[in-house]
Amino acid sequence: MDTTFFNVVYNRKKKLLSDGTALVQIEAYLNLKKKYFSTGIYLTPDQWDNKHRKVRNHPNAIKVNRQIADFVAKLQGVELDRRNAGKPFTLDILGEFLKGRYTNSFTDFMRNEIEADRTTAPATRTGQLTTLKSLQRFKKDIIFDELTFELLTDFERFLLNENLHTNTVNKYFRHVRKFVNLAINKDLFDLNRYPFRKFKSKTETTTREYLSPEELQAMENIVLPPEQMHLQKTLDMFLFSCYTGLRFSDISALNKDSLRTIDGNTWIDTTMIKTAEPIRIPLYLLFDGKPIEILNRYTQPDRKYIFDDLTNQYVNRCLKDLAKIAGIKKTVTFHTARHTQATFLLYKGVNITTVQKLLGHKKLQTTQIYSKVMDKTIINELQAVKFG
Repeated sequence: MDTTFFNVVYNRKKKLLSDGTALVQIEAYLNLKKKYFSTGIYLTPDQWDNKHRKVRNHPNAIKVNRQIADFVAKLQGVELDRRNAGKPFTLDILGEFLKGRYTNSFTDFMRNEIEADRTTAPATRTGQLTTLKSLQRFKKDIIFDELTFELLTDFERFLLNENLHTNTVNKYFRHVRKFVNLAINKDLFDLNRYPFRKFKSKTETTTREYLSPEELQAMENIVLPPEQMHLQKTLDMFLFSCYTGLRFSDISALNKDSLRTIDGNTWIDTTMIKTAEPIRIPLYLLFDGKPIEILNRYTQPDRKYIFDDLTNQYVNRCLKDLAKIAGIKKTVTFHTARHTQATFLLYKGVNITTVQKLLGHKKLQTTQIYSKVMDKTIINELQAVKFG
């Protein structure tokens, strides 16, 4: 079995810094590969003995040489611990160790990776942190050796006992699986012990509520009396979402910079909050320009944001009252609007890939969730068939 050869290197790039010093590094060599690790120690050329690879002519030469030796010993210790435990070892693991991310704890590893990855969409990051909190409520610290089929089964039972929906539990396990896979890629976990080979979290088909064309028209026809005018902004935001398919978070963040005039027509050009995906929506082509009418009523010269002072919770409470006024028996939430837009466009014959782009979905499979078929659609399509 090959082991790593460590060598102390001074001024590897043969170039001094502006203060006349250069860095001392540790060269690690294994299986024809090299990596260099910084000791954080900078010396002038006269303070380095290249023949014996040690510090000289330095007021703290003994101390600095000891720091270098201790640094090498730590790296050797990481390799020794891995090999003694029968775990795979690579030079990348040394890099993880020096970044403070090398650990035998899966929960620590998961936290470190979540904090380090700044490319993750905010909503996904929130979901990952929520999963980690639940994992630590189940067991405060989970080491890699404990990642087994039995542990995942127990964690699933724990989550269900917290009255979480089956699909929410499934989402938690997708997060866990992501970081188990990442640990395997970083050689922190043995692929042969992969617990998700046997464990499969369950999902349930859910009914996503949407408004029929008649119900949407009923919402549009609402005329609020003076004592209920506080519901008007919620109604307009909801209808704007029905027309554009934008989530509550995206509508709340909508500002004048998000609006573009292209060839004399109004577009929304923005980045979605949840997915960080760019999206462009031709407002003038949707629902006969009705979303533009709403924008014009709320766009003010002294305000940057168009809708920004209502919370999702408050809006959903108001929507219960609005649904009652419109005579709609369904449970209407703000997200119902997004389902409504997608279903309505598909009902009108818009290609599903176009709907996918309007919704900002990366995968067509996600859009297909919205492709419900109304009874009227079935009738229209069958009436168009010539059986004779």
